[in-house]
Amino acid sequence: MSKYLITGGCGFIGSSVVNCLLERNEQVFIIDNLSLGKNHWSAAKRKPTLLVQDLLDMDACDRAYRDIRPDVVIHLAAHHFIPYCEENAFEAYALNVQGTLNTLECARRYGVRRLFAASSGDVYPPNFLPHREVDPVGPVYVYGHTKWMAEQLCIRYFESKKCFQSLLLGRLFNAAGPRETNPHMLAEVTRQIAQEGKREVEIGNLWPLRDYIDVESMAAVIVDATAAVEGLEILNVGSGNAVEVSEALRILTSVLPFKITFKSVASRQRPNDRPFLCPDTARLHRTIGRAAASFSERTARAIFAEYPALTAAPAEMTAPVAAAR
Repeated sequence: MSKYLITGGCGFIGSSVVNCLLERNEQVFIIDNLSLGKNHWSAAKRKPTLLVQDLLDMDACDRAYRDIRPDVVIHLAAHHFIPYCEENAFEAYALNVQGTLNTLECARRYGVRRLFAASSGDVYPPNFLPHREVDPVGPVYVYGHTKWMAEQLCIRYFESKKCFQSLLLGRLFNAAGPRETNPHMLAEVTRQIAQEGKREVEIGNLWPLRDYIDVESMAAVIVDATAAVEGLEILNVGSGNAVEVSEALRILTSVLPFKITFKSVASRQRPNDRPFLCPDTARLHRTIGRAAASFSERTARAIFAEYPALTAAPAEMTAPVAAAR
């Protein structure tokens, strides 16, 4: 049994990573300030040890690492909603860059063997081909730039301070699933349907292609890849299967017992939206023998399971679901 420390472990992807590790009977600790996430395990039989503290509090982080002495750190804490980062650049750089530096330094001081640091496909420049790890970076948004800077910090630590048996930079693509903590597209659509009762939903652009990934599968890939790599590695974490936004919406709402239609409106359209964002997963396949699973009806059911009243609609409301294309 290894000791795992998960930063941001109460968040969207973090909570799935924690669940994956608990299912494997690992010893799990979390650092999270609960600004967005929450403790999902208070009534669970197996639960992590939660330390409610801020990653930017270096003294608190040092005490946590000194007390826990983790073998493996999975660093996921970040501001990762692009519009928030654009409007709150200071906060984004503080957490995503300084928070990574604090994590690296504490991990170095207390002999962490393996470290996973979450980066993003947003570090790549716009392109119409699947992005490879060897491609040049060129972030468009503040969020991508903070992640590129965090990557550079990780590389400098590994190369100059000679710490860590392995350091994996995981460039994550579009996760989808339950316990979402930010108003990303699928989560915002779900909210409008579930909380506002809308049956015609306003969204942004329908045409971009994205790699939407089941969050539980992504979590398992993160855990397995962290255990598999040696030395310094960069891996795209995705399925390698891009679909139009309209198709993702069709999958999402196909599990509902009533019809949802979608309307693209200018107020929700990102003016410099990427037309295509999808990883090449060949290196991930070579590392662990698989890519992550695509977003599917199974994922959609898990999302709407958080709103059980929706799936219990009267039979007369059922109808084929049609998403705008």
